Amino acid sequence: MNIRTIGIIGFLGWALLACNGTNIQRIVGPSNPYEQYRNFLQSTEFENSAMVRDWIAAEKEAISKPITINLPYQEITQFEKSRPQAVYFEFDTQEGQLITAEINPVSQPDAKFFLDLYEIENSERKHLKFAKDTNRIEKRVKNSGRMGLRIQPELFRGGIVEVRILQNPSLAFPVEGKNHRSIASFFGDPRDGGRRKHEGVDVFAPRGTPVVSVSPGRVSRVGVNNLGGKTVSVSHDVYSYYYAHLDTQLVRMGQAVKTGDTLGTVGNTGNAITTPPHLHFGIYRRGAVDPYPFFETASMQASHTVSDSTYLGRIARVNVGTANIRQFPNTNAAISGKLSQNEVLLLEGKHNDWFRVRLPDGSQGYVFENLITHNLSPVQKLRETQGLMVSEDYNERNFFEASTIVESDLEVIGKFKDAKLLRTELGKLYWTF
Repeated sequence: MNIRTIGIIGFLGWALLACNGTNIQRIVGPSNPYEQYRNFLQSTEFENSAMVRDWIAAEKEAISKPITINLPYQEITQFEKSRPQAVYFEFDTQEGQLITAEINPVSQPDAKFFLDLYEIENSERKHLKFAKDTNRIEKRVKNSGRMGLRIQPELFRGGIVEVRILQNPSLAFPVEGKNHRSIASFFGDPRDGGRRKHEGVDVFAPRGTPVVSVSPGRVSRVGVNNLGGKTVSVSHDVYSYYYAHLDTQLVRMGQAVKTGDTLGTVGNTGNAITTPPHLHFGIYRRGAVDPYPFFETASMQASHTVSDSTYLGRIARVNVGTANIRQFPNTNAAISGKLSQNEVLLLEGKHNDWFRVRLPDGSQGYVFENLITHNLSPVQKLRETQGLMVSEDYNERNFFEASTIVESDLEVIGKFKDAKLLRTELGKLYWTF
């Protein structure tokens, strides 16, 4: 490392510690925290330094290679403080879900991370929300589709981090003492011999059980009809919430209500007269909407511990004949690639019994932990280095003769496709093809 590089790191380290969000904003004007920080880096005399360029490039590389996950999702990962890194997850969402994304810095609690949430439509990303002065984002899904979450620490920050991306209910449940597991009839179920479809969900409960408002709003209708019997409708934001088959109606037209206020009681009025008492609940927004995602709570396993991060940032190798690389951390997930025995991979994150990995060619996926070993004892020794051409990087392949840098034996500790991974006596790694 030369004197100028040391000076760059020293200046940036001081500047980034000294500048809070308010000061950066004075320099570059209002924008989200990530843009403030990026603009600040580009406004210094070191905007063309390799470290700043690498930090900006890390975000672009992460977004170009999204990691596809299913919700709920959690993993423990590690951001190396000496190497700019970013991670970008994409996942499917349904209208009504409350998406919660949060990180818990474990080893460096004062580290600043940038969290940005995107909506993906026709391969285009629309920025939805950013975390400001917190490591948490919440966003209610208005249109079913796909979202993305980018996570990136400041320069020279990072460490061990737990990531959690969850889908939570965005509405209170409409029947007192019940939850989404109490739903007995679902949206889209056939009705009248298949002549129509169910435009809501049914929740069975004893007659007289309180029916409560799922959100704040205003009562837009209190009425009676042949299909729904005694009904109440409450409007809020872009939605109309419809409560039917009530035994009693306890609100009046135009009344303002809060979440949890009692609107009526469970009954079996209307066309439900021959069925046990239950609430029919519907949601309308330019037509009927499936209420289930508005209420669903998905269980999450216990948080990861620091011990789960032991091997993160390290190379491992396959210890079985064939190891499948999966698109998701699940044995039922599609296979995105296969590795043979002794092929190597980099461990970047851990989700339960699965490692999120990056292969030497940059491709990513998940591998079950029992298929790899962390023991990198040599599989072969190369005693003759004269004429052997090596490269520090698998992809760039800037070759030079091994004898110019080592005099001792080289150990082969793994391979990838047509290349061997070599290790010197001091632990330095090189590729030979």
